[in-house]
Amino acid sequence: MSHRLLSVCVVVLGLTGCATTGGLEGDRGSVERHVGENRQAAEINTELAAGYMREGELKISMEKVRRAIRFDSGYAPAHHVHALLLQRLGEDDKAAKAFARAVRLDGDNSDMANNYGGFLCSQGDYERAQAMFGRAYGDPLYETPEYALVNSGRCYQQAGDQAQALAQFRRAVAEGARQPAALLGVAQALLETGEAAEAAEVMRQYESRHRHTPRSLTVAIAIDRMVGDEQALKNHRLILRGRFPDSPEAQALEQGGSR
Repeated sequence: MSHRLLSVCVVVLGLTGCATTGGLEGDRGSVERHVGENRQAAEINTELAAGYMREGELKISMEKVRRAIRFDSGYAPAHHVHALLLQRLGEDDKAAKAFARAVRLDGDNSDMANNYGGFLCSQGDYERAQAMFGRAYGDPLYETPEYALVNSGRCYQQAGDQAQALAQFRRAVAEGARQPAALLGVAQALLETGEAAEAAEVMRQYESRHRHTPRSLTVAIAIDRMVGDEQALKNHRLILRGRFPDSPEAQALEQGGSR
């Protein structure tokens, strides 16, 4: 049976069936095979789209993800990748619709909920963002709840709620988060709430586990200034200037913004 005939069968099967020599059971088997082939094609094109997006080939990525959706409009990961791509392209209205569609199709996917939460937070929709993060880190089967907790903490910071941000960062650390963002989030939240001594201790923990970035050095410098540790302040400034001389943080330091 040709693909064209199979397409016709999908449309009319519920009404009159499809007149082929294989009979109704044969028709159903052919339709199921066709649906399965479409799903497989959608999966392959979605994986390709994600790969091209990681490589920065956004035009090709869009072509692949649109092809995936044409093959199977009910395949949630395709809409998820489409949403991430649209967000990256700055097409926020379209991204919002694609995220919502992906989550409707697969409400149990915690990665989707986490990414959708990040998008909502970037739009200032903090309440819905936290609901999405909660869905992710509240899933007992989610293998990386600390990522959603860190994102939740950052979103609370963006909303100006440092106490809730600190609580979420602490939870991420308690979950065994290995990514530096969790400890750095704790240090920054403590700094913002005026708990400088504890912030300095957390920064020392950070430095014993992770290499500095321009952002972490900026936080460290602010902590040094607050606790009055001139030697640490001098060291952190030297590291920022030496390792990351072209970074915006180093430029701000040279202009007096971090002194």
